[in-house]
Amino acid sequence: MKRPIKFKAQEQKQTQADLQHGQEQSATREFATAEEMLRHDAIHTPVPPAIAYRLQNSIAQVPRPRRSWWQRWFGS
Repeated sequence: MKRPIKFKAQEQKQTQADLQHGQEQSATREFATAEEMLRHDAIHTPVPPAIAYRLQNSIAQVPRPRRSWWQRWFGS
């Protein structure tokens, strides 16, 4: 047999405030595609400076792709 939990008035108010706060934060968002979810996440997630620095260094070491024959021929 379970005993009923008795709250004090202050604890009850705090519990109600926590529930309301939790409901406000847990607003769910549905995405139509995985790409849409990833774009949303990329916009709202800051990249740590150390990772951004390492990524820039890594990208700088990759050679640029050679222009295709038709771009060289037509001068684009």
